[in-house]
Amino acid sequence: MPSPRPIVLFCGGLAGDGVARNTVHLANGLVRRGVPVQVVCLNGGALVDDLRGPEVTCLGRVAGPRGVALAAAVPTLRRRLASLAPSVVMSMGNHAHLAVWAALRGLPDTPRIYRISNDPDRRDHDPTRRGLREAGLRLVAQDATRLVCVSAAVAARAPFRRARRDRRVHILPNGVDVQVVRARASEPVRHPWLTGPPFLISVGRVHRQKNYEALIEALAVARAQSAPDLRLLILGAAPVRLRSALEERARAAGLDGAVRFEGEVANPFPLVSRAAAFVLPSLWEGASNSLLEALACEVPVVASRSAGNAPEVLAGGRYGALADPLDPADLARAILAQLDPARRMNPGGRAADFQLHAVIDRLCGIVLDARAAHDEIQMQTEAAGHPQPLSGLPWGPDTEY
Repeated sequence: MPSPRPIVLFCGGLAGDGVARNTVHLANGLVRRGVPVQVVCLNGGALVDDLRGPEVTCLGRVAGPRGVALAAAVPTLRRRLASLAPSVVMSMGNHAHLAVWAALRGLPDTPRIYRISNDPDRRDHDPTRRGLREAGLRLVAQDATRLVCVSAAVAARAPFRRARRDRRVHILPNGVDVQVVRARASEPVRHPWLTGPPFLISVGRVHRQKNYEALIEALAVARAQSAPDLRLLILGAAPVRLRSALEERARAAGLDGAVRFEGEVANPFPLVSRAAAFVLPSLWEGASNSLLEALACEVPVVASRSAGNAPEVLAGGRYGALADPLDPADLARAILAQLDPARRMNPGGRAADFQLHAVIDRLCGIVLDARAAHDEIQMQTEAAGHPQPLSGLPWGPDTEY
C-alpha cells in the first residue's frame, strides 16, 4: 500500500521569527492528527528542535538577500514538490509566496494555501515597488485554493478582491501559548541590564518595517522629559549596515550606551518579562506574535496604530497604549504613560483571548478541509470523465468572507 501523500509547509527558514514559529505549531498540530507532514525551507534554525515528528528538508540558501535566495531555490523546490506529490502545499509567509507560486507551475492539481502573514500596504512612496508587490499578490491570490489572512484589515486589501468574491478567504489571527510563555519567562537569565535603570524592550529583526529609528528618537524624548535613565534593548537579527546606522543615530541623539542590540535570542521571554515596557513601533505588521507574547508575559505594552491588528488586540487601548509610529513625541507619550503605575493600561488576561491551541485547531481544519474538498472534486470529475481546474472554486461552507 503506498504511503499517504504528505502535506508540505514551506517557509524561508526555521529561525525565531513569527512565520517559523507558526510553521512549527501547524506542523506539530497536523502530526498530532496523524497526518504526514514535510516542512521544506531554505535553511534550518533554532526551531528545528521544536518539531515533534514532521520531516524537514533544507534546500540550501545561496548568499545574498532573502528574495534572491528564494528565487534561486525555485528549481530545487519544484523538484522536491514533484518528488513528494503532496496532498496540499501551504506557503506560510508573504516572503515565500512567489517562490512557491513559481514552483507549483508543474503541479496544477495540487491544492495550495497561502497564508498572508503581513500587511501588503507598507506605506511605500515608490509607486513602482508598490505596484510590483500588488501584482505578485494578485498572482498568488488568483492561484490560491484558499488564502488565510491574519487580520480583517489584511483580508480587505485590493489584491485579494477576487478571492473574497470567490469566498476563498479565511481570517485567522495568530495565537499564543500563555502557559508555555510564562514558564519560559521564569527560566533563569543573565544580562547586565537586569540590574540598574529601567529598560524598554522591542523584539523583531532590524528592518525598515520595525521603525526602530522612530523608537530611538522617542527614547531620547522620553529621557529628556521625565525618564533620564531609561534604556532600550532590541532583540532580533541585525544586518551590520542597518545596525551601524541605528547606533550612529542613537549616538547623535545623545543615547550612547542607552541602546543595545542583542541579536536573536533563543528565549527572549525572561528579558521581556523584566522590561519596564514592551514596544512594537512597526510601520506595518500582520498579526504580531511578539505583541501576544508580551501580553502573556504581563508586561505593559506600547504598539503603533499601524502594527497590523494591534489596535484590535489591545481593544483600542484598553490593554495597552497605542501611538502614531510616525510621531516620536507620540510614541514617547505612550511609553511614559505605560511607565507610570497611575496611568498605565495593564494587559490583564488579554492574552488568553488568543489561545494558540484554538488557532491551530482551526488552521488544521482549513488545511484538512482543503485536502478533503480536493479529493472529493477529483473523484467527481474522474467519474464524470472531465477535469476541472482547482483555482477559483469556492471550497465549501467553512470558507469565509
